[in-house]
Amino acid sequence: MKFKKQCVLGDKDKIVPEIKEFDRFVKKMSTSDSLLSRHQLTKLTQTGQVILRPLQSRLNEKLPNRPLNLSLIVYKNDLRLRQLHVILPTGEVAEVYQYLSQLNALLTGVISEHDFYDNLMMKSEPSVQVKTADKLTRANQSLKQRIRQLTETKIQLTSQYENAQAQSKQQLNQLVISDKQNQELQLKIKQLEQKIKDYQFEFAKQKEEMGFIREQIRIKQTKQKRKKLVKQAQATEHVCPKLDDKFFKEKIASLQQQVVKAQQELQIYRKQRSSSLQVSRSEKIRQLTSELDLTCIDDYHPLLRLVHKYNELVAEDLVLWQQMQGHFVKVDNQWQFIDQNGQAYELSELSLNGIISETLTTNYYYSARQRSDTGYIMLIRQLNKQVTNGQIENHKNETDTPIRLVNKQVLIISWWGETVKNAAKKLNYFGIEVVWLDPSDISNDKIMHEMNKVQYDFELIVMRGAHHETVTAAHRLRRSGRLVKVANNPGASAMFDYVSGALGLTDD
Repeated sequence: MKFKKQCVLGDKDKIVPEIKEFDRFVKKMSTSDSLLSRHQLTKLTQTGQVILRPLQSRLNEKLPNRPLNLSLIVYKNDLRLRQLHVILPTGEVAEVYQYLSQLNALLTGVISEHDFYDNLMMKSEPSVQVKTADKLTRANQSLKQRIRQLTETKIQLTSQYENAQAQSKQQLNQLVISDKQNQELQLKIKQLEQKIKDYQFEFAKQKEEMGFIREQIRIKQTKQKRKKLVKQAQATEHVCPKLDDKFFKEKIASLQQQVVKAQQELQIYRKQRSSSLQVSRSEKIRQLTSELDLTCIDDYHPLLRLVHKYNELVAEDLVLWQQMQGHFVKVDNQWQFIDQNGQAYELSELSLNGIISETLTTNYYYSARQRSDTGYIMLIRQLNKQVTNGQIENHKNETDTPIRLVNKQVLIISWWGETVKNAAKKLNYFGIEVVWLDPSDISNDKIMHEMNKVQYDFELIVMRGAHHETVTAAHRLRRSGRLVKVANNPGASAMFDYVSGALGLTDD
């Protein structure tokens, strides 16, 4: 809407700054040739409250009888005159520029309180304040109703969420229980399958033993019959025997007694076999080892599957025989086998493995295999690889000292003692000192104290069997820059590879 560009009464030097700023804002709002929108009126009201608020204390001094609250003033459009009017808290209406001019004159002392209200020439609209109050009441009621609806909706949604969460938790618990039951059933199935295999093995063995017992009984009965026939032939030579049923009856009775006795022996044997099933695994292994000889060696081939399964369970490289190479030297008319590490071994006739001692030579290398538990050497064959004189002399002068001195110290924490000993034996050839700590015998505090020592160039912690605190400390040392390796369950070869790779032995 197009308002008249009026000015505030008085000289420019006597215009209050707040009124001058608000007058500039009103002129800026009223530049368009249309009525102000509801949003613009609201913005004008809020801006007037902010700009003119500092004048409230001065206005209270100027209007002691009829005070004016600037925060309750509202602005509206006059549709008939197309002007912007201001509504006072008492319901009186005036043109906005006239209101600002009189307000400035009052604050600058040009007019008095009586002249301020007389010059405005206001008309009263007492119903405005009442209408405004009614609108506020209806708005408050509408807001309260909306709040109640939102509260009820929130309660319903909260209840639905809690129910859904409870159902989800219950379903999750059922799934966990089902999964646990499934695992238990699978374990039972595996155990039953193993039991079936064991029973089948026992049944086959008992069947074989029963056949052997029956064969022994048959042989024994045959021998007894032959003895009796020989005695009868000697006693009745040239005599025609008489037919007598008593002899046959006694013979039948004796056979029946033998059958009863054999059945009793079979029952006793079965009881002994059933009682022997209750012995420990170590006792079974000891019995199995004591029964091994050359006559039954073919029955022990299934033990290879047992070794393979043991390696899978413990992740261990359990090999009884290890391949090796070396050559022969003769000392005091005795042959000695020197391996590639310079270790000397005395050989027996069994160690030659059928090779004639007269055919042995010092000019060629031989392949052999060595038992990891006893160190026993068995030759395989002669290799098509000659031994130079320099190499022979080196082997003759070689001792148990390391092949090179690296002066390193390694700490290994593991409960597999044989594996650590085999790895240490290889590392000692490189001049590496190995310190082994067994978590099953040594307290965790002592192990932690030993790990924190800076004297070790490399530390290897086997996770299987180690305490949780030990593994955590190993990771902490590794992050701090120490050479530390945490492995699952390495064999002797893997331990050697870890140490040699960390200390740079493989780069030489």
